[in-house]
Amino acid sequence: MKRFMKFLLPVGLFLLVTGCEEMIHEGQPEFVHDGEGPPTMEGIYLEEESILVPIEDFDEEDIDHSFKEFDQDNRSFTYLQFQDDSMAEGIESGTKVGVWCGIVMESAPAKAKCSKIEVLD
Repeated sequence: MKRFMKFLLPVGLFLLVTGCEEMIHEGQPEFVHDGEGPPTMEGIYLEEESILVPIEDFDEEDIDHSFKEFDQDNRSFTYLQFQDDSMAEGIESGTKVGVWCGIVMESAPAKAKCSKIEVLD
């Protein structure tokens, strides 16, 4: 009986750990978005901090605001992270853009991992 328990305990522990590991990773979205279809979000892009401010919450004087000023004012914005740092090159602050994101983290402030950014008319 002792031998059986010595065998059963490690095998049971192994099965428990490997089974739970799959559950941890299950349901987590991949950082993949094909860039097709409508953008995930639209807003005003502020180049300095790579943030996106909703159009309805943006005033012209906001162009000079920093990440900290938006955060201190408890204003709505999303911090953008790109797959490639050069994706947002040439897009000026205050430009209306659409972004395609695979993951939007519900943190404060929100963070979005984006696969595409495009200037809108």
